[in-house]
Amino acid sequence: MPKIAAKTVSVILHPLIMPGIGLLLLLNSGTYLEFLTFQQKRAIFVILFLGTTILPLTLMPVIILYRRSLSLEMASHRDRVLPLFTTVIFYGFTWHMLTRLNAPALVTTYAITGALTVLLCAIVSVRWKISLHMAAQGALAGVLLAVAFRFSINLQLLLALVFLTGGVTGWARLTLGAHTPAQVYTGYLSAFMIAFFVMFSF
Repeated sequence: MPKIAAKTVSVILHPLIMPGIGLLLLLNSGTYLEFLTFQQKRAIFVILFLGTTILPLTLMPVIILYRRSLSLEMASHRDRVLPLFTTVIFYGFTWHMLTRLNAPALVTTYAITGALTVLLCAIVSVRWKISLHMAAQGALAGVLLAVAFRFSINLQLLLALVFLTGGVTGWARLTLGAHTPAQVYTGYLSAFMIAFFVMFSF
């Protein structure tokens, strides 16, 4: 039963969907982004969702052919290197499109934060297996905490929820035996620090 719950958590909080979730939270976090029209928010979300979720999903057939397996679970750190570096390019393309759309600086910085987080995971994966799930959770927490400080916004309840989901995700990855504690903590803390620093300094 615990493994079923852990698998469910891993699917629901998959790294590919976290950028979209983070953007939705950012657009409704009490910053000046709330003054954007619905059409503007929709355009920004569609571009980011395409670049950070849909385009990376197109790599699945390549992964299957490369590994000669129907399983998409990249158990080895080496299996992750090519998909991650390719995903960095997709994130860069997303940032470029948002910039051309004249999206607010907070949004374009968010895209850069995602690209840097994935780049970190790609570089680490050359030698070691880092938790992508926890990196996504750490980046989200870092983004929201930076925004709360940067704009003096009370996001205590939202941050509590995000920290909780981070803890639950860590439990899930450890329960499934997908990562060691070191891989979980490193993924979360390194992504958290990158996200906080970039979002707070833009």
